[in-house]
Amino acid sequence: MNKKPPPNVWQSLGALAGLGFTIAVPIAIGTIAGSYLDSFAHTKPLFVLLGLLLGLISGCYGAYRLISRVF
Repeated sequence: MNKKPPPNVWQSLGALAGLGFTIAVPIAIGTIAGSYLDSFAHTKPLFVLLGLLLGLISGCYGAYRLISRVF
């Protein structure tokens, strides 16, 4: 059977360092894009909330992929 070797300390630290950006960047981009769409369409909280939700889902999925690759 093909087993992955256990991650070393530097791989684990690198994954944890990138984890914050992996979660924060999609949330920020979704919120900023939602704010822009709200100002364009004159719908105050609708697109901000949708962008925040999509950013949160995307960030959690990216974090899952990052952690599953390392561990």
